[in-house]
Amino acid sequence: MLHRLQTARDKFGWGLRVVGPAASLAGLGRFFSIRMRRPDRSEVHLRSGPVLEFDYPRQFPPTLMIFGDFIDPEFDFLKRVARPGWLVVDVGAAIGQFTAFTATCLPDAFVHAFEPSSANVATLRRNITRNRVEGRVAIHHEALADHAGTAQFETTSDTWNSGLVRDEAEHGNTEIVTLNTLDARLDVLGIAHLNVLKVNVAGFEPAVLDGAMRTLSEGRVDILILLLGLASLPYYATIAALGYRCFYYHPGEQSLFEVTEFDEASVLNHRPWPARHLIVIRAEALPGLLAGLVTVQPAKAGP
Repeated sequence: MLHRLQTARDKFGWGLRVVGPAASLAGLGRFFSIRMRRPDRSEVHLRSGPVLEFDYPRQFPPTLMIFGDFIDPEFDFLKRVARPGWLVVDVGAAIGQFTAFTATCLPDAFVHAFEPSSANVATLRRNITRNRVEGRVAIHHEALADHAGTAQFETTSDTWNSGLVRDEAEHGNTEIVTLNTLDARLDVLGIAHLNVLKVNVAGFEPAVLDGAMRTLSEGRVDILILLLGLASLPYYATIAALGYRCFYYHPGEQSLFEVTEFDEASVLNHRPWPARHLIVIRAEALPGLLAGLVTVQPAKAGP
């Protein structure tokens, strides 16, 4: 509980710095209004353009509601370096935050969105339609993992913590979902190269990365946005050995801070803000991608 409170405090402080006191106070008003009214469904209009509908309370996005926009550093980074026509895969698309951002805020980008939860997929489809980007998004109702087959997926009361069932114990709201590997799905889709691969799957990131190793070893992805997690530490080192470099990005300084050691302290305790994702970039693509728009610096400790 103490760790969660500290994380919430740090994230609120970061959001306050990103959007400013006035916008944050207005967002707190929206937040408490929703909590008091408790509608079955609501929406949030983001300053960057997208509108996101959500079912309340399980899909309620408090950070977006409070700050009124995407505050995680990777969003600013991608907008800064994006080129027209990027091809993006969103693994763990949920209700479409990253997918909607990519399809509306990056020039002519196309997104393949993978999401196993039927409830999330229903909202994701509404959000794609609401933002009029149906022609730039393909929705795949399935989970990506380290093998093909089927599995049980549990949708929890907090959709952000939903995930594949890890054991045989009895669970509540479950459904059978299709499993595939990213390697196999890219082959079927005829995709030879990805500009961005985002992976956020509530602790199952190692399985997704296992199923993407052929693609990564062949250098077919330029940028990965990976949810931080202790179980993923060995994978960061493995991916780095395949010719990728790992970073945190600071929007205010327009700099990437490089991470070169992959123990817990090096990865988790040297963030210059409460970042949730690691930005991983193929070394050969780095000079052309940054093109003077973003600088690279050594790891930076502290907020």
